[in-house]
Amino acid sequence: MITVLTWLWRNPACRTQFKAEHVNVWADMVRRNLRMRHRIACVTSTPEGIDPSIDIIMPPGDFEKITPQWGPSKPNCFRRLSMFRRDAADIFGERFVCMDLDCVVGGPLDPLFDRSEDLVLFKGTQRERPYNGSMMLIRAGCRPRVFEDFDQHGADVSGELFVGSDQAWLAYSLGRKEKVWSERDGVYWYGSVHYRVRGRKTNPRLLFFPGKVKPWTIAPIRIDPFVTANYLIAQKEAA
Repeated sequence: MITVLTWLWRNPACRTQFKAEHVNVWADMVRRNLRMRHRIACVTSTPEGIDPSIDIIMPPGDFEKITPQWGPSKPNCFRRLSMFRRDAADIFGERFVCMDLDCVVGGPLDPLFDRSEDLVLFKGTQRERPYNGSMMLIRAGCRPRVFEDFDQHGADVSGELFVGSDQAWLAYSLGRKEKVWSERDGVYWYGSVHYRVRGRKTNPRLLFFPGKVKPWTIAPIRIDPFVTANYLIAQKEAA
């Protein structure tokens, strides 16, 4: 069985405030598009408002005080590096997928998750960024150096070379050799040329929203038919 999980924490200084309702919508979208045996979980210390069908995983508390290079208004996701602990199976499960909440699921997820590799990541949004932290498929215990070698110095060094918090460290620590999902797999990010040219015509499996624009802000105003059809329907069903 695979665990499909997301993270929810509070950061008042961040430009985006994630809520329990976003967790519920995300979980509903995943359920409707995944057939393989799975469980859905949220890593959070604030479970209030989250649907009881979603398993709650208490966050390990690693690296919460480490600060990234790119300022307090942008995400600080270093705590997610706990997923690379040697004992990750005891916390998250033997095999798991981590997904960001700011996404829209529009097609079957099984071809994305039915992979044999120890690690698969979402391709970076720019050529100089090998990975984006929006989605990761992890076999527990793989690449333990990602967790064990990290500290504030690592955050500073990787932040000078790459954009992001945890994704900057992943690029620095892993290099460019890991397997990735991309638009070839039906995984896009909102605002990319690939999505504007091809994605809107093909209905992606997944659309991620790194940046200021989020699916819950554009779905109600109907400027993107794919987002409105998939995110809004899930929200109504979860209500």
